[in-house]
Amino acid sequence: MSEPLYGHDLMSLLLEKGGVCRLEELQAASVAAHGAGAIYSNCHGDSFDFEGVIAFLGSKGKVTVADGCISMGMAPACQH
Repeated sequence: MSEPLYGHDLMSLLLEKGGVCRLEELQAASVAAHGAGAIYSNCHGDSFDFEGVIAFLGSKGKVTVADGCISMGMAPACQH
């Protein structure tokens, strides 16, 4: 059984790309790192696919998506 993935795991991939990149580039990095069927969770145990976790992180101000690019938001990531 693999370790659970959290939204901050995806944010770490974004940071490795300098904090901003094309959304499809981040998705490709996610697939390479975690597999095509990766399921992310939040701290409350809700589960998300890639699109869902991006929407969740955006709603919390942790990332911003505009014109096909994703960047780090103003809210800090959780620390696990």
